[in-house]
Amino acid sequence: MLTDAQEKAINSTTNYTIDFEQHEYSDQLEVIAEMTIANVTQFDKSEDLGGLTVYYKADKLVAFYDYEQQLGTVFKEAIQ
Repeated sequence: MLTDAQEKAINSTTNYTIDFEQHEYSDQLEVIAEMTIANVTQFDKSEDLGGLTVYYKADKLVAFYDYEQQLGTVFKEAIQ
């Protein structure tokens, strides 16, 4: 379950670090997105919220991927 602050962070995203929106949908794009997020954040937990997967490290939201829109973001704070 997302907190209000986490939901706001996701909903206010305007610049996506993962953008496959112009590509034809493919399950492979989801795998590429997850591997990219894993390589950058070393997340330890993910949760599928139905259309959106969120990624956590030590219970801190570090990234999300909207697999219906094929867009996602690794939050800068996750890689500092």
